[in-house]
Amino acid sequence: MYKIKWIATITGITLFLILGFFPMAWAQKSSGLEPAEGSGFYYTIQKGDTLWDLSQRFYNSQWDWPGLWEMNKEIKNPHWITPGKKIKVFLKSQMPPKPSVAPLPEPIKTEQPEITPSFTYLEMSHIGFIKKHVENSIGTIIREKDGNLMMSANDIIYINPSGIGSLLPGEMYQIFDTEKIKETLNGQKFAGIKHLIKAEIKILEHNGNYATAIIINSYRDASVGDRIMNYYERDTVLSVQENPDPIDASLVCSEENTVMINNYQIAFISKGRQDNVTPGQIYRILQENKSAFDGSNSNWTRKAKNIPPLDPLNSGKLIVLHAEDIAATVMILSSKRDLYPGDMVN
Repeated sequence: MYKIKWIATITGITLFLILGFFPMAWAQKSSGLEPAEGSGFYYTIQKGDTLWDLSQRFYNSQWDWPGLWEMNKEIKNPHWITPGKKIKVFLKSQMPPKPSVAPLPEPIKTEQPEITPSFTYLEMSHIGFIKKHVENSIGTIIREKDGNLMMSANDIIYINPSGIGSLLPGEMYQIFDTEKIKETLNGQKFAGIKHLIKAEIKILEHNGNYATAIIINSYRDASVGDRIMNYYERDTVLSVQENPDPIDASLVCSEENTVMINNYQIAFISKGRQDNVTPGQIYRILQENKSAFDGSNSNWTRKAKNIPPLDPLNSGKLIVLHAEDIAATVMILSSKRDLYPGDMVN
């Protein structure tokens, strides 16, 4: 009799533990979260996830996505995160407790400083830009030491000085190339010179007739004839302005001249400093919303059928990374549909 009661008791406890543990285990598995070593946890990427959305979910700020990308080195392209893969999410450190102070006779009223969101982009030094004229060249590549046509990191190169500026041993410079842009965007002509940063170099020596340098960081293959300019250093942390004054601009092209422009790609818009465009500003990307009646006789069709023009489609967001006088370099933060050169920016 006692044996039967003892077995029943053990069985009841076992069922209680199993039933109590199972919902927690199931919930953990279904959420995609798993504990990790140290401070943080692993998250299994789900279909439709983006680093932008995950940053908002875990850190309550979409602007922290570059840090999330930096934490997970295996993500080569932040635009492509594969469902089923695990990424590590680190917990933000807590602020230290405030020291206790003796109570004051009367409370002191102080204004709390306004918190401005920031955006960090570590690759700021080698994004391209568009100017009205070509950047001054202080030298031209005349040869790679071993005769290689394509030059990359750790290659030794020889530079012919232009006579403008100096190539100082121990100093850093950048290799660049240019491309003319002449487009009609939404009925307006736009012309400029696109500059692409190919690599960073360090001058080894200068013998008077030519300079010898080593390529430190390579972003694109350099070649004979590419030019050298002073190192163009830019801030990697931007103060975000989410509601700047509207601008009537257009997407000019992507940095790599892709047909479509998607999330996290670098692109250019047709307005810059002379139109009060500054780094950190957030703008909408709009696309024409055509009616089914639009065609070669669209104006006549609207008048005949009393069809009003449709408001443009809100198709995405971008952030300004760098501004020159006539144009600005931007990153596409989010897109609801494929974006193209000529799309409106406002």
